[in-house]
Amino acid sequence: MIDRPKTRSTQNLFLRAMAACWLSVLAYPLSTSQADRIPLDPDMLINLSGQRPAVELVDEQDLAGDPRTGDASSAKTSYSNGWINAKLHYPILIVIDLGSIHDLTDVCFFDMEGNGRLTVDARRGDAWNPLFVDELREYRRWSSHKAVVSTRHLRLTLESPSALIGEILLYGTAREPRPPLPQARPHTQALMESFIGINGFVDDPIERIAACGHLREYHSWQWDEGNQDSTYPGYPNHQLAWSPSWVSGPGWGWDFDAFYRQLKDAGVEVAPCLQGCAPYLVGFDKERKDEKPVAGQDPTEPGSYIAHASYLFQFAARYGNTRCDETLLKLKPGQPVKSGLNLVRYIENWNEPDKWWKDRASHFQPFELAAMCSADYDGHRGNLGPGVGVKSADPNMKLVLGGLARPEIEYLKAMKLWAQFHREGDFPADVINLHHYSNDAGGQGGNPATGISPEADGLRERFERVVRWRDRFLPGKEIWVSEFGYDTNPKSNQRAPAIGQASAEEVQGQWIVRSYLALAASGVDRAQLYMLRDVDAASTTQYDSSGLTASKGNRHQPKRSWFYVATLRHVLRGTRFESEISSGDANVRIYRFRSEDHPSRDVYAVWCPTSNATEVRDFSLELPNATAAALTALDPQNPTGKSMPLTIAAGKVTLAVSESPAFVVTSVTSHEPQAR
Repeated sequence: MIDRPKTRSTQNLFLRAMAACWLSVLAYPLSTSQADRIPLDPDMLINLSGQRPAVELVDEQDLAGDPRTGDASSAKTSYSNGWINAKLHYPILIVIDLGSIHDLTDVCFFDMEGNGRLTVDARRGDAWNPLFVDELREYRRWSSHKAVVSTRHLRLTLESPSALIGEILLYGTAREPRPPLPQARPHTQALMESFIGINGFVDDPIERIAACGHLREYHSWQWDEGNQDSTYPGYPNHQLAWSPSWVSGPGWGWDFDAFYRQLKDAGVEVAPCLQGCAPYLVGFDKERKDEKPVAGQDPTEPGSYIAHASYLFQFAARYGNTRCDETLLKLKPGQPVKSGLNLVRYIENWNEPDKWWKDRASHFQPFELAAMCSADYDGHRGNLGPGVGVKSADPNMKLVLGGLARPEIEYLKAMKLWAQFHREGDFPADVINLHHYSNDAGGQGGNPATGISPEADGLRERFERVVRWRDRFLPGKEIWVSEFGYDTNPKSNQRAPAIGQASAEEVQGQWIVRSYLALAASGVDRAQLYMLRDVDAASTTQYDSSGLTASKGNRHQPKRSWFYVATLRHVLRGTRFESEISSGDANVRIYRFRSEDHPSRDVYAVWCPTSNATEVRDFSLELPNATAAALTALDPQNPTGKSMPLTIAAGKVTLAVSESPAFVVTSVTSHEPQAR
């Protein structure tokens, strides 16, 4: 026991001594003159809202002078996420990851204008500890704060869009050098017959689905559990039904056992997208069906999602390839007791969780989605008990991240950081899943007037950036683009317009095929078009006329695009994207797909990447080592296209090239080494 000092002077000496001891625990003693400016770069910043990177905070690191003395140049740029959807995203939290432990002395930032609160915290152990709060009352001046702490991570909290700061400068020393970025690892895509996918429903005809090799099946949670039964108790007394599903009236219900078996027999792999919240958790108002399944609990805690993760366990137990202990199965009376049916390899755990058009009850911020994924993946590493999470039922089942409406790396970076803090870096999903629609507003987040071609949108380049990030930071994870496409209604703002003599349906088919080609070239693993059938061809509503076929009421009659996609899958079967071939003509694009068969088969996709009815006649295509060649053109009445032989002369063939992709299929005796 320590005796307390008796006088004020000795008490002050005691307090100063205790403070010095405490600071020595927090950090090495370091004077201002000894501290160096710590170089920051955009890769070190992570926006925990998942919104755009806060690059403006570190884009002027070479400013002259020392802001600690007030003698420094003014910053020119500032970061704000803006007032649009401010209630959804603010406060904005930005983490600075220094890569290793640093002994900090000072945090400086340029206070731009306006008033708002900035809070700065340092992470120590598993908690954030406050360093200081600044009300940002200066006007275009540097602010400097002493921050004597040892940490790897700082967190900036900007309370509102009016909390505007420019450059941030940190001073201190690193205990060890910042580790180098990990090396990118090679990744092998699926074969094209599996790469080409579609969105659809349980009541779509198998023969129409079979034009594609992969089905993203929209599947509402309530169909399997409770539906509209207001007396249903739900978790932990849950009861699941699939064969038939839960019914809301006489004669209603689907047999998912039979549906998934039919798909497998037809050579179509299914990935159920388990969307929406069971009504017993959020109520029976349809407007609330997209709310997070937390029932009033903390959405950043994995345990809040235990009901959802238990549902996914049951789904994986039934349709995965591992038989589970029957005592863990929660079935509605009358349901056949089955497990390990080996009909499903992938389960998607939500649809567009980053909905910015909804309120906070439905919009998942990255840490919230990461928490749900951790529960859904393996019961938060087994901490939620038995019967929770996909991997707990079937270790071979793959969890697909609920498809994000915006294909932004920043959201994924924030989820990865959560995994670093709470799962020792183990990312709680096997598949990164993104959506994107090519239009003149840059995607779903804007206000488009029309769809644009995948080349005009830079579709390939957009996803190449995601693939490069995956290869470096999440190697081994698959990437899916599970929604893209075009409408055919001439008044839709996602329409494929008529071009020259080509109708809207013709252009839709061409642009869909070109989108699949661009996504294959980008390196993603699967692409699933939205969607198989029209909702209503006469509707001007976005995505209502985006189908490959007519609506259910029009008996799923195939549009041109259905035949074109079926031809694409037919002609590229057994191949993977290998390289882009220089054409020597800006109006001609060539992609080579290569098979692994022996003797080998190369397929060249050739088209004009324009949108103005361009044609290039008598184009000469070089075919090294080819012994035979045939041309397959898209045909609006034939699911395998229209084929004709080509004559090889001096290692070349001659063909007419248009905005409709054509495919030159060759037999090859040997391959020369090629770099992708």
